[in-house]
Order: sequence, then C-alpha cells, then structure tokens
Amino acid sequence: MQLSFELVTYDDELDSFELDETIYQIELDDEAAKTYEVVKSSDLLLYSWLKKSDFFLKYIKEEVYQDSENKKIAISDINGVSYRRFYFFKVTSGDSHYEYFKKLFNIHEESEWQDREDVGEEILEHLSTRRKELILELG
Repeated sequence: MQLSFELVTYDDELDSFELDETIYQIELDDEAAKTYEVVKSSDLLLYSWLKKSDFFLKYIKEEVYQDSENKKIAISDINGVSYRRFYFFKVTSGDSHYEYFKKLFNIHEESEWQDREDVGEEILEHLSTRRKELILELG
C-alpha cells in the first residue's frame, strides 16, 4: 500500500510554517498498512502514528530532507486528510475550521452572539501548544 503525504517546514525565528508543495509517497509494508487501516479514522491518531514511525522518519531523513540538521517539519496532509488548518488558522478562517477546533479544544460559546474574534483568539491560544506537539525535529 502506498501512503501519500505533504509537509510543511517550520521557522523558529518567525514562528511560522511554509508549505512544501511536493506530494511524497512511501510504500507501507503489510504490518504498517494494517496499522494505517486501524488509525486512519482518527486524524490525530493517524498523525501521531506516522510521526512516531521509524520507517517514516527514516524516509524523511534519507529521501526528503537529506540535509536535515536542525530542520523542523510537520505533516500537512496524509492520504487526503489535511492538517493545514493547524498551521494556517487565522481569526478570519472559515466556519468549518472554527467548528473543528471548538470541538477539538472543547470550546463552548457563551451565547450565539459571542464575538467570533474572541473564539478565534481562544483557538489560537490552544493551537500555540498543539502546533509544537505536531512538529518533528530532524537532527
């Protein structure tokens, strides 16, 4: 089974992400393919599994970023599951992103009239921590 994925690079100084617009593919062995089938229904479980997989890290270091000293990356897409909202969320982002993060971070609006900007700022606070968890440091 082939797994397609895309990456973003992280810049510490600017605290920003940049999309690497290349679609990479890696062949999964039978065991990894079975694990993929189990975790694919949960986007964050899928991300965590891939991030911690030795075969994935080896592929990144040997095939994608050979000069990876002090490079920080994150996964932006895995087989059509997108994580870009984690890196590029803005207070002006679309409703679907607000709903996703309100559910993920258990944010309850006090009223229907609560300012969307306040909710967006709360999401950004939560994201500042979550983004750090998503980054892979290549050494």
